[in-house]
Amino acid sequence: MSLLPISSVNSYLAHKQHLLPASHRSDVVQVTRDIVALHATEPIAPYLSLWARMPTFQRQELEDALYERRELAKLLCMRATLHALPSDELPLFFQAYVEHHTRAELRDWGSLLVPAGICQEEKVAALLKQLHRRVLDVLAQKGPSTAREIGQAVPELEAKVRYGVGKPYEGELSIGSRLVPSMCTLGLLIRTRPRGTWRSNLYEYAALRDWLPDVDLQSVTPSEAQAWLVRRYLAAFGPATFDDVQWWTGFAAGETAKALRTLKPAVMDVAIEGLGGGYLLLADDAPRLNDFAPPDVPSVFFLPALDPYIMGYHDRRRFLASPTMPATPVPSNHTLAGSGTGLAAALSTTE
Repeated sequence: MSLLPISSVNSYLAHKQHLLPASHRSDVVQVTRDIVALHATEPIAPYLSLWARMPTFQRQELEDALYERRELAKLLCMRATLHALPSDELPLFFQAYVEHHTRAELRDWGSLLVPAGICQEEKVAALLKQLHRRVLDVLAQKGPSTAREIGQAVPELEAKVRYGVGKPYEGELSIGSRLVPSMCTLGLLIRTRPRGTWRSNLYEYAALRDWLPDVDLQSVTPSEAQAWLVRRYLAAFGPATFDDVQWWTGFAAGETAKALRTLKPAVMDVAIEGLGGGYLLLADDAPRLNDFAPPDVPSVFFLPALDPYIMGYHDRRRFLASPTMPATPVPSNHTLAGSGTGLAAALSTTE
């Protein structure tokens, strides 16, 4: 088993993540592809993540890729969170999670609609199918629309239901505010351009088949997609542990193990100095890591909260400085991460 210096591992990771000056790029789509996807729950996060990797980045470059050329798209995938990812890889991300979403769909809707007296449990699936069809009919007539606009055209969607009854987070929502985003996870709709400024999360929605007519969601199987995603993760974030892979993907332990067995000939075990063994690395990545020459001086990266560089791991000890190293104060609206020393401080984004 190879023993890798932690400083070399961290520097190589920063290189693969296009954070070191020598690895900066100018292509929005290629950078996104190389780091698998951009976390997009916070509307501004993808812009800041790209700015950290593309010093000449302009906001319009991402918007063109998302809404004009449509080379990128937004999808709920890893850990059930929103990501921006290459449109030609959409079937792979979709199929990797389709069974997760499908299993949860009827269960979640049953817990909302049946207690509200809207329908009986055995009729939940039929009601959802009817509402899906009506939403698609509205979008065929109106084009991309917000959830509120869709609800105005389909009055049933404005009915209120309670969620989390008896729980501290109990509240009320309209059927449409839940149904329209859920249709994205089922491959029926897709989030398109937001209303307002680039900081807005008030999305318009379109039928996926109209927005990306060349995308075939059925072109791969779920098992093929999960194996592909684990390989893509290891290419961008390896070496990583089994727990890292499972946490980042959000797969069940059995799904993670199955995907790794599929990849086994292409994956090797390594150990990291100070962290021990149990780390997985793509065999074809090992020579590149061994030959990589870290920069002579440490680097500091200003990143948004939830940037892929930090969010790639469940165990983030590799980034932490020695307890004897003094803490460095940083602005509270950034993540400060450093290669070479292994220092990282992850803080919340305030705007």
